[in-house]
Amino acid sequence: MSGVWVFKDGLVRRVENPGQDEEAGSSGGGGQRRKVLVHVPSGEVVTSYEVLERRLRELGWERYVNDPCLLLFHQRSTVHLISVPRDFARFRLVHMYDIVVKTRNVFEAKTKKIQLKDRIGYHPCEPVL
Repeated sequence: MSGVWVFKDGLVRRVENPGQDEEAGSSGGGGQRRKVLVHVPSGEVVTSYEVLERRLRELGWERYVNDPCLLLFHQRSTVHLISVPRDFARFRLVHMYDIVVKTRNVFEAKTKKIQLKDRIGYHPCEPVL
């Protein structure tokens, strides 16, 4: 995993392509790019663990041990184990790539341009810094 740590507006975050991220944020009316997990056969974007679990069950994946911090999925026919944080807000690119690698040709991590209003915690009456 490569990237650059950027300190901006009092926050530290890792940016994979710093030049590309700035261009994406400045063009198109305040939008920015982020990765989303897409179920390729249906074109459906995974927006919750309910969607993810339904799609994984279709492929023969089952819920594994009940862990307080993680959701675990395994396939009886393989030794693979998919682990994702129980809180979907903590679902990151590394979890997406884990799913993509273990379910070849079924899921993809794609770049999606999101508008400012789609960001978590955005309120139209609050100033954006």
